[in-house]
Amino acid sequence: MTSNTSLSPRLMSVCSFVPKGSRLADIGTDHARVPIYLIKNGIISLAIASDIGEGPLKKAAENLEFYNLSGMVDLRLGDGLKTVKGNEADCAVIAGMGGELIANILSAYIPDGLKRLIFQPMTDPHLIRRAAGRLGFKITAEDIVPENDKMYIILCCEPGEMTLSDDEEYLSPRLKAHPLYGEYLSFRLKRLEKAAVQAEKAGAETDMVKEYRLLKKAYEEIKDVL
Repeated sequence: MTSNTSLSPRLMSVCSFVPKGSRLADIGTDHARVPIYLIKNGIISLAIASDIGEGPLKKAAENLEFYNLSGMVDLRLGDGLKTVKGNEADCAVIAGMGGELIANILSAYIPDGLKRLIFQPMTDPHLIRRAAGRLGFKITAEDIVPENDKMYIILCCEPGEMTLSDDEEYLSPRLKAHPLYGEYLSFRLKRLEKAAVQAEKAGAETDMVKEYRLLKKAYEEIKDVL
């Protein structure tokens, strides 16, 4: 990290959902970019930053020292949210992991006291929507972020009841009003098409095939107005 504390578009979106004054837990912190940005911009004053790897935590420590923030971020080595005790944090960020891994982290342990969970999955956001509803969280906002010829989903969850149909887990109703909705559908269809068509021909009924069919139907309904 250099002296420039700017973040990638997807991480900027993540940070936009962190309430001012939060006690943050950044899970899978890597180089601690998120807590550094939030502290430098006066959004939070303290944070827990954890990672399962010693290498990323070493780099995080170097970055914190560079910015004179070593005393403001508690670095912890461990698996998922298990590094956070009950009521130590009221907001948690999990970014840059696959959706299946994030869902597994949530299923393993969620500490008491979390009022907001913010996710940026690299894959399979439907698995996070499914896990969140099952574990007593509702989705309050979603964002679509383009970055480096890809498009990412950001999900913001808070405690509460949520019931989504199977179709809505794959294609969230919250995304339909987003200005990039059509572009996102097109992007995902291109990514899925080859493998999904092959799987369909082989008679496979996988999550990927189901998502492809839903996205294709949704895109057909709006493509004429794009």
